[in-house]
Amino acid sequence: MSNVQYSFVNTQEGNLTFRSSVNSFGLDHVTDKDMTSFYTSFSNYAYVDTGLMPVDGSGLLALRSAGNHTQIVYQHKPGMYYINWGSHEGDKNAVKYYVAQPYRIVIADLMDGNIYGARTFYSPVPITYPDAPLYHVNLPNINCKGYRGNGVGWICLYHNEDISTYPFGEKLAKILDRCSGTEAYNDNNMSETDGPRFYHENKKPIHLSNPHEWEAYSQQNGHEWTLDPDLWIPILVKDRDNQDKHYPKGQPLTLADAITGNYQAYYTDNTIPKPVNQILRSDYTLPASKVFDWFKQAYNSSTTQPPVINVIENSQNVKLKQSIAAPVFVSEEECWQCDDCGENFPNDETSPNSSYHNAFICDDCFDGYVYTVNTENYHHPDSGDTLWLSISDTWIYLPTASSDSYKYCGECDNGIYFTHPDFDKFVMSPKYDGICASCHQEDDHEVSSLSDQENESPF
Repeated sequence: MSNVQYSFVNTQEGNLTFRSSVNSFGLDHVTDKDMTSFYTSFSNYAYVDTGLMPVDGSGLLALRSAGNHTQIVYQHKPGMYYINWGSHEGDKNAVKYYVAQPYRIVIADLMDGNIYGARTFYSPVPITYPDAPLYHVNLPNINCKGYRGNGVGWICLYHNEDISTYPFGEKLAKILDRCSGTEAYNDNNMSETDGPRFYHENKKPIHLSNPHEWEAYSQQNGHEWTLDPDLWIPILVKDRDNQDKHYPKGQPLTLADAITGNYQAYYTDNTIPKPVNQILRSDYTLPASKVFDWFKQAYNSSTTQPPVINVIENSQNVKLKQSIAAPVFVSEEECWQCDDCGENFPNDETSPNSSYHNAFICDDCFDGYVYTVNTENYHHPDSGDTLWLSISDTWIYLPTASSDSYKYCGECDNGIYFTHPDFDKFVMSPKYDGICASCHQEDDHEVSSLSDQENESPF
């Protein structure tokens, strides 16, 4: 429990102030903050939920916020749009295509005023009701089949700039620009985030999976053809709170479920449920302790003098700085790429972890790696080259290239034993007829080391 006491006080000068008092060793330590300053500071944590707003064409569909989290929902009208399409990560020769798209819905999440994550969807009709179904986007770098727990529709955007001090209008402009296709879509990414091939797998027309065909078809037919709902793949999820990927036998993802359900906006997102949804949903409660934390943060960031906040001037300053600033490009020599997730990191931002065969693995990805005792190195347990030995409580590495050094159990089909002597200390010996030590134990046969059984009959 905090020993800080907060109170509104009339000072001797007749001014109303917001005071904090801390008693330490019998002495009161008093700090006064300007009321208007606290008011503006606490407004940054204010609860806002506009609901679904009427939009004709392009416009803001909803603004929802509580605490340090803000959710923005925006609709782009159908039309012809430019997108940059790269053949690989960081492709400087990315090709610009002019293609037709239906209604595009962007749901962006801000944490502490900065872009944290964004998702994008298609709709053949304008969003005028909460239960409008959402459709998969036929672009790369968009989560469709499930990627590290992020919500379906998630766009791969880097956290590479600070916009926390921008006025809301400038933040919205920056978000929409980054989600528009000005950042090249990487066509050499993981299959989980590959929209074009997802459309190809579902036997959709070639112009929905090939950018050249898409542009040619659009130039010939305009954009009205994109409003045919049968062209697009409806997003199916397990339920409102399990919307991490497409579930072939799931339920349609509606706009209401997309914004009020539980979803991960980024790899490290643990703000689940979102604070604004803790207020909206009857099955959750926003903890009073969390609200008090925001209260204290607002008080600590308040000043003793009234603030001057000129949003119009601040917006002009942001636009001016952006117009005169030279574009910053990070060359391949100045950055490194994670060999797991494919993200680029400036050399001075994060130190690569090279414990895995001298590969560069970012910290987020490396958290999922395991130490293998036989190689004295780190490997990913989902790579298919690692095995957990419950007998010795260790991981070992199974190099595919040397598969002649191990065999599969003929009974359980997942127990693996080694014929190479280097592995004797890690794996209990099998019977000579190709049954692993675990299955051998279940048959009540004595299990010993490979060296002990070397010259003995297994019976």
